[in-house]
Amino acid sequence: MKVHQRLFIFIAGVCWAGQVQAQTTPQVLTWKAQTTYNAYLVRELQEAYDVRREKLTQAQQSKPAMQAYQAGVKQQYLNVLGQFPEKQPLNAKVTRQIKQKGFRIENLVYESRPNHHVTANLYVPDGKGKFPAILLMNGHEMTAKATESYQKTARLFASHGFVVLSIDPFSQGERIQLIDEKGKTLTRGATTEHTLLNAGSNLVGTSVADYMLWDNVRGLDYLETRPEVDKTKLGAIGNSGGGTQTIYLMAYDDRIKVAAPCSYFTQRERYMEQAGAQDGCQYMPGEGTLEMADFIITAAPKPVLILAGENDFVDHRGTLQGYQELQKVYTTLQQPEKVKLFVWPDGHGISQPKREVAVQWFRKWFYQDPKEIKEGDIGSLPEKELLATTTGQVTTAFPHEATVQGMNLAQFQQLAPQRKAFMAEPNLPKLQEKVRQVIGFQPNTNPVFTEQSGGSQVKNYRVEKQIIMRNEELPIPALVYFPTGKTAPKKLIIRLAEKGKESLAKNDSLIQQEMQAGHVLVLADLRGVGESKDDPKLNDAKYMSHEYRNAILSLHLKRPLLTQRVQDVVTLLDYLHSRKELSTLPVHIAADGLYGPVVTHATFLDNRIAQAELQNTLTSYERYVANPLQQNMYSNVVQGLLQQYDLPDLVSKIAPRIKHNTK
Repeated sequence: MKVHQRLFIFIAGVCWAGQVQAQTTPQVLTWKAQTTYNAYLVRELQEAYDVRREKLTQAQQSKPAMQAYQAGVKQQYLNVLGQFPEKQPLNAKVTRQIKQKGFRIENLVYESRPNHHVTANLYVPDGKGKFPAILLMNGHEMTAKATESYQKTARLFASHGFVVLSIDPFSQGERIQLIDEKGKTLTRGATTEHTLLNAGSNLVGTSVADYMLWDNVRGLDYLETRPEVDKTKLGAIGNSGGGTQTIYLMAYDDRIKVAAPCSYFTQRERYMEQAGAQDGCQYMPGEGTLEMADFIITAAPKPVLILAGENDFVDHRGTLQGYQELQKVYTTLQQPEKVKLFVWPDGHGISQPKREVAVQWFRKWFYQDPKEIKEGDIGSLPEKELLATTTGQVTTAFPHEATVQGMNLAQFQQLAPQRKAFMAEPNLPKLQEKVRQVIGFQPNTNPVFTEQSGGSQVKNYRVEKQIIMRNEELPIPALVYFPTGKTAPKKLIIRLAEKGKESLAKNDSLIQQEMQAGHVLVLADLRGVGESKDDPKLNDAKYMSHEYRNAILSLHLKRPLLTQRVQDVVTLLDYLHSRKELSTLPVHIAADGLYGPVVTHATFLDNRIAQAELQNTLTSYERYVANPLQQNMYSNVVQGLLQQYDLPDLVSKIAPRIKHNTK
């Protein structure tokens, strides 16, 4: 009996130990949360666009109401764009002419900004002008203007009486920005380079899309200098990323009279729900409720042809729904014939049927000639024939080339006096409010409540699993460790790790150290980290960010990821201070990695944090601006932040409450 009794006690002890071990595993949430954060953001997206749809529906009641809607959308767009530079001399130079049947091609370079060169081909029809002119904006092909389908588009237009300016977008063709000493690209392609450059652009208050838009505006300026061009008849067409620029340009520049975006137009809401964020050139942070259709609506009732592939990766249902919106708008404006959708049963790209219909559309409105167009064997040229520079790259052809990253860095440096003036506010509460406005932080005052999902007791401490909740926010999973000695706790330590609280919970020596010191220890995962980290398969590796889709969606909603995580820190503090036994303890935070800028802001904004210690983290946003080849930049990007302050500016105001561990 004694043997059996001892065996029973042994087995029971093993089971109890296993139970404790299971209870102290890092999992706190009672559900799988990998997609929770994205679902939360998509709900906000849907709510925002519901408001937009209601406004558009009301505007469709009358022509004056629609015109008021157009004016509101245009102003919203201009607010997103901000200020463009003053126009400087184009310093345009034709480097070569190539005679073709019925037209000639001029290889061309112009400066859209001082020492920032745009490479292009100008197609000029034979005969006496003046001719209507088309700005052709090319999509994400590394050969850009030399891509066969884009060449054929330009050649078909030129063969039918149009001057065509076909532009290399930067990061493509002869305009790669991030190159090595041999002129070779440092990234995997244009979409990656656009996205990496966009982070620094956003921080100084602009975007890659803004830079491209200005290149195209200056392209129109160049067309107006040409004696062959009828300045009253300017049009725009673009495929894919060029389609993006087509609608941005027609909404901004009234000189565009006819337009045709191809393989791009859909509904942004649907696209972001289904496919997540696009490349860095495909949006402008802060667009908010602006839909793709809104940019066309702004220019309505100018003639617009939507070109689409039925089997494109661009969401086709969104294309149809967006087109239905345009039909209603043009009908309200009493010119329904000026908007048209052409769908071909192919995929992404401006294929021959789309090119033919496009030329027919532009001839209808510029020549009053609706005849069908047949392309035939129109030909194309090797890329080398179409190069406008001597080396094939502007960065090697022009020793003082102003790259996008260089212009961003120059802008950062020029903003130094503005940042100094911003930080000169002597009243700390007023300065804190100004910082809140910069990051868009509006404290959530809903009550905090919790659900304990588990816990356990070990020799010298007990641990609680707490799900910390607040209406309109994401739950925060936290492990709260209490020392069980006779001495009252001395300090409250919050530890935040980029790898998640699991990486800390497994460090028994760390936990024992804090318990022996008499500290209450909190290990938490803020949104998008640890238990709610996004599924990596849903974030394309080419964007060099493990949470790209959530970061971009947050910027789109004007709620940067950093700002939301600052709210999580505040919620965590609110919860801890609501517990009587913890309310008087000084709060110390230790954080690393992407949490660094979050905790810097939280410490600056919330005086309840007595001390913050950061390691292995960003200390200045200048690093992102100067070197765009960085991982996970978008985790902490805030649009325009560097116009007002940088991280060291905040640290200088709250030292010695915050320090960086450089070990």
